[in-house]
Amino acid sequence: MVLKRGYQPNTVTLTTLMRGLCVKGEVRKAVDFHDNVVAQGFLLDEVSYGTLINGLCKIGQIRDAFVFMQKMEEQMVRPNVVIYNMMIDGLCKDGFVTEACGLYSEIVGRGISPDIFTYTCLIHGFCSLGQWREVTQLLCDMVDEKVNPNVYTYNILIDALCKNRMLRKAHDMCNLMIERGQQPDVVTFNTLMSGYCLYNDVDEARKLFDRFVEWEIVPDVWSYNILIIGYCKSKRIDEALILFNKMHYTNLVPNIVTYSSVIDGLCKSGRISYAWQLFSAIHDDGPSPNVITYNIMLDALCKIQHIDNAIKLFNLMFERGLTPNVLSYNILINGYCKSKRIDEAMNLFKEMRHRNLVPDSVTYNSLIDGLCKSGRVSHAWELFYAMHDGGMPVNVISYNILLDAFS
Repeated sequence: MVLKRGYQPNTVTLTTLMRGLCVKGEVRKAVDFHDNVVAQGFLLDEVSYGTLINGLCKIGQIRDAFVFMQKMEEQMVRPNVVIYNMMIDGLCKDGFVTEACGLYSEIVGRGISPDIFTYTCLIHGFCSLGQWREVTQLLCDMVDEKVNPNVYTYNILIDALCKNRMLRKAHDMCNLMIERGQQPDVVTFNTLMSGYCLYNDVDEARKLFDRFVEWEIVPDVWSYNILIIGYCKSKRIDEALILFNKMHYTNLVPNIVTYSSVIDGLCKSGRISYAWQLFSAIHDDGPSPNVITYNIMLDALCKIQHIDNAIKLFNLMFERGLTPNVLSYNILINGYCKSKRIDEAMNLFKEMRHRNLVPDSVTYNSLIDGLCKSGRVSHAWELFYAMHDGGMPVNVISYNILLDAFS
């Protein structure tokens, strides 16, 4: 309408339209729109190109984003630090950290000052690769450029150190962060708590949790989840339940991870009736159970030989609009085999294929073991060969089952 009335749309108009298309997820349409307006002689600025580059990076089209950087240069529009940051962030997220570092060198070479976002993206990329020498060099560059790391930068470093089981260094990094005037946030504490739980030191994680009050930080759902999972793994289910109940008093709504963790802990401690009550309560008042939650209950029911109840639960998944995965079928097939109901197990195996689910080595081994223990060794032998001919990796467990049966 603007064009038909003889008006000339400006850069803001064109950029707004491109941004709208990108926000809607129609990045390709935004690119086509760019090509059309440039062909008509319209000039765009760094904000216009930044909008497109950002959209392309978000959908993983880094190569096309590079093309647009070149087009900017052709249009005599110089990329600024924001556009370089978009590219560096996109490259790092796709694992091209060396290429991102090359762009960083280009920024410095052009006399553009890297900012906190530039350094944080690169540090995140190198941390994910475990390249600590490069991380140290970037931290030194930040000091030289008088760019102070923020809480987000420190959290990335602490997270990487915890995941690499360098917990002492993670603590030192947290102390350094405080010395340099940065206040730890809920992410900092959650990260350190996760690190301790990774070491199965849930007591130290709890001490950190109790320090939230000192720092006037409010624990979030993930703070509770980390500790609940830690307690459950340490078979301290009662302490996990106390925390679970405490969440309700602090007006925090447990999510499906919380419920699944507690249900799993209850099942593994033999308190299946309590787990079933909690599972039923989710349906009535709580987050919708996912496939993982159902699988936990299926596994528990099969282990206590309540196969018929497990089948009812399995069918309930379909009624609730959930699609069982390979693990769901494996649990039931193994349960049937252990109960010597091998024909029903074979029917489930056929159903998997009908639903385009690819059986894995666990599926085959359960069936081969069930067939052998039912005296149907020839059928087990046929299934073993079908597994081999179908390209499924045959592991030592498969051989051991058959060797034992033949012996």
